[in-house]
Amino acid sequence: MDWLVYIGYIAMVAIIVTLSIKLGKYVDIMDAKSNISGAFIGGVLLAAVTSLPELFTSLSAVWIVKENSMIIGNILGSDLINLAFFGVILLIYGRGLKKAKFNTFYYTALAVVCGMYALVAVGLYFAEYMQFTWFSVVSPAILLLYVMFVRSMPKTSEADEGKSDDDLTLKQAVTRFAICAVVLIGASIAMTYLTDMVADRLNLGKTFAGALFLGVATSLPELISSVTLCHRGNYNAAAGNIIGSNIFNFTILFVADVFSFMPNGSGIYILNTDSKWLLILGAIATVSTLCMMYVKNKFGERRALYGAMAINAVPPVLYVIYLLITTGIIIG
Repeated sequence: MDWLVYIGYIAMVAIIVTLSIKLGKYVDIMDAKSNISGAFIGGVLLAAVTSLPELFTSLSAVWIVKENSMIIGNILGSDLINLAFFGVILLIYGRGLKKAKFNTFYYTALAVVCGMYALVAVGLYFAEYMQFTWFSVVSPAILLLYVMFVRSMPKTSEADEGKSDDDLTLKQAVTRFAICAVVLIGASIAMTYLTDMVADRLNLGKTFAGALFLGVATSLPELISSVTLCHRGNYNAAAGNIIGSNIFNFTILFVADVFSFMPNGSGIYILNTDSKWLLILGAIATVSTLCMMYVKNKFGERRALYGAMAINAVPPVLYVIYLLITTGIIIG
C-alpha cells in the first residue's frame, strides 16, 4: 500500500531528526569540555557522522537498489541543501550572529569545496576520458584533496563561542555520540529503500529523487545538529559541521565509485540536466558562503551583520531555482 511507504519515509525522517538533535548536543559538550579545536570537532568528527546517511545510502544505491544515477543527485543535492539551510539557519539566528566570528580556516575549507566541484565537473563532462577500468580517476583525486584538507586543519582548541553547562561528562558525551552514530547507519540504509519506493510511486527521475527526497533526508543530520549548535551559541562548530560535511560528502563518490563494479559495472559520474544544475548552483552557493564569512569577519559588527544576512539569502534562493528548473517551471 502506497500510504505505508509515505508513512515509513516520514517516520524515518523523524528518527533522523531526533538523532541529529542529540548529536549536536553531544558535540557542543565535547567542544566545551575538551581541548580539541571546535573547527576540527565540527569539520571532521561531526561532519563524518552526519554524513553517514549519504555514505550508506550511496552504497545502498550501488549494491542494493542498483541505481547509480541516484549517487550524484544525492551528494550534490545534499551539499546544495546544506548550504541553503545553513543560510536559513543564520537568518533565523541573526541576532546571535552579530558577535560571532568564523574561523579563518573555513576560507581554505570552502576553497577545497570549490576544487572538489571542479573535479566532479571534469568527471561529469569528460567521463569517458577519465575512466580507468571500472572507476574514474577523478575519484582518487577527490580523496587526496580531502586527506590534504584534514591534515591542514587546526587541531588545538581556539576561543570557541559555545559554552556548555550540561551535567554530562566528556566520556558520557562521547559514548552517547557513538551510539547515535550507529543507529544513524541503520536509518540511512532504510532511507535508501524508502526513497526508491517513493520515486517509483511518484514516477520521478532517479537523479531528481536522489537530490530531493534522498538529499533532503540525508542532509537532516547536518541541518538539525547545526540548528542545535547555533541555538547554543556555537556558530563556529555549526559552520565546521556544514562545510566539513560537504567536503566529506565528495569523498563518498570515491567509495561508491570503487564499489560500482559490483552490480552492473556502470560509472557514477552521469551527466544530465539535474546533475548539471546541481553542479553549477552548488558551486555558486559555496562561493557565496565564503563571501559571507569574509564579510562577517572583516567589517564592523553592524555593517558586517547586514552584509552577511543579505548574502545568507543567496544559497536558499539558488536551491529554489534548482527546484523550479527540475520541475519545469523554469526551463533549464
